[in-house]
Amino acid sequence: RRVSVDNVLPLEFGDYASRMILDHVITGREDCVQINHGTLRGGASLDGAVHDGDEIYYILSGRAELTLGDDRIEIGSGQVIFIPAGTFHALDNSAGTEDLTLLTIWRDWRHNEAYTERLRRWGTSFRTVGGKDE
Repeated sequence: RRVSVDNVLPLEFGDYASRMILDHVITGREDCVQINHGTLRGGASLDGAVHDGDEIYYILSGRAELTLGDDRIEIGSGQVIFIPAGTFHALDNSAGTEDLTLLTIWRDWRHNEAYTERLRRWGTSFRTVGGKDE
């Protein structure tokens, strides 16, 4: 299965856009990891969250500050960040002018609020621009 990020309809959360690019619906396999392509606009930040499952960030481009538990760390292109279940985390790109793009990787879709919101708004986890799969 091939999915082009630019053809996936983003779910907008203010200054953050989340595109589902791989999940069990797309692959037809229940044991598949879930991957989102996210974009946090330059000059913006996200409120923090705590999830019941582990999450992994892979930073594709840009720089931002990540609050991870009690620590604040600079993150940037090419880095992988492991966020253990139950750990508060928040992204801050308010000092940046460049968008931060990242992949968020989940073992189980039930721990991802954006996934649940897609189901609530759209009735499905995945939509393409123009409604066509690739």
